[in-house]
Amino acid sequence: MSIFTRSTALTRLLLLLALVGMLSSLGAKAPVESIVLQAVDDTYLVTDVSTTDDPQGLRDQNFGSLDFVRLWYKNKVTAEEQIVSIGLVKFDLAPLKGLQVESANLEMFALRADLTEPARLVEVTLVNPVPWAETDVTFNKRPPWGSTAASIVAVFGNGRWYSWDVSGTVASAKEPTVSYVLGLRTIDEKKEEQVVFVSREAAGRLGPRLVVTYATQPFTLSWYIWVGIAAGAAALAFLGGWWLPKRLRRARDL
Repeated sequence: MSIFTRSTALTRLLLLLALVGMLSSLGAKAPVESIVLQAVDDTYLVTDVSTTDDPQGLRDQNFGSLDFVRLWYKNKVTAEEQIVSIGLVKFDLAPLKGLQVESANLEMFALRADLTEPARLVEVTLVNPVPWAETDVTFNKRPPWGSTAASIVAVFGNGRWYSWDVSGTVASAKEPTVSYVLGLRTIDEKKEEQVVFVSREAAGRLGPRLVVTYATQPFTLSWYIWVGIAAGAAALAFLGGWWLPKRLRRARDL
């Protein structure tokens, strides 16, 4: 094989490798890693929606020191009262600063699930960015939240984790913290049901958590580097096809 033939074959190989590398860099997807954020505040709020004067004083009670978060209702079981409780949970997003969030799931561990149906839907809604603390928040001092649920999951038993996809609310968060309200989606007359989750005050690692996956930068050459390699290979092809044969002819004529 002549020098010119070897040069041409090498040039074709370089061009092929440059093309494959450039296409790979354009289509490469960054790998992901995960981080688990523990709740920094959690509690539940209670009210009797059947009355405006709050005869039992439920709306000013604080439950932030308890080791559970209770989603409960008691609807006209013994009288006309319609007692409802909802949960609140907050996370500090500082560890996510500068990260490209791919997904986020709110996870709660069910301690009890006393249901009159095989399952009940529990919805999670984003809370407006208004400061609140588990040590003094009550129903009367509750932060506002929207009317559209971020995620809905069926709860059907205790002793297990439940997960709500809240990716959009975490990825678009502008505040240093994010909060959610949890509640049973529907309640029935003449019934009493509850789902009790472990709170952050409980011993162990069964408190509310936010499991976040984020993209990491892959070790790949950028597309413009591969373009440079391709350009170099093209230049080599030009030299191999013009300059090298000419030099060989001169050497032969000497």
